[in-house]
Amino acid sequence: MRIIGTKITIRELTFKDSKDFYEFGRDPSIGPMAGWKPFPNYDVACRLLSSLILNKETYAITEINSNKLIGTISIYNYGIRKYKRVKSLGFSLGAPYHNKGYMTEAVNLVCDYIFNKTDCELLEVGCHTDNFASKRVIEKCGFKYDGMLEKYKALYDGRVVDAYFYSMTKEEHERKKLI
Repeated sequence: MRIIGTKITIRELTFKDSKDFYEFGRDPSIGPMAGWKPFPNYDVACRLLSSLILNKETYAITEINSNKLIGTISIYNYGIRKYKRVKSLGFSLGAPYHNKGYMTEAVNLVCDYIFNKTDCELLEVGCHTDNFASKRVIEKCGFKYDGMLEKYKALYDGRVVDAYFYSMTKEEHERKKLI
């Protein structure tokens, strides 16, 4: 997959991304908001990158001019709903790129891709209740609030977090584009 936007490109991850992947993934303000432990060293980052490349569910978000990896976006074929034509989104973005429209553009581009190039009928996305930046992106992109799951999951550090969940149907996505 390769999607070109105005500020970003979404493409497959490669091993050439390892330095940038480590750089943003070791930031203690990034991983915990998404539920993962910051990378303690470069080797751990490379092992995780390798598994993401093999799984083919996570894509690089890169600056359009530099091709620098600034974040990731994942399209999962599973989620909280147990229905074949549902996909689930996940995303993370390096701190220097927050509040600049990069993730909103990435989510909108991926929504267009999913609803136009796959048989997906509903896209779901969730975020921990304390992740205000992700909540804002999700709502800005037009997802409808489904509800909160209390004690959604235990994190690497033992904390148990609640999560908000949102969804968008293909029809809702089409209507959103007409506005």
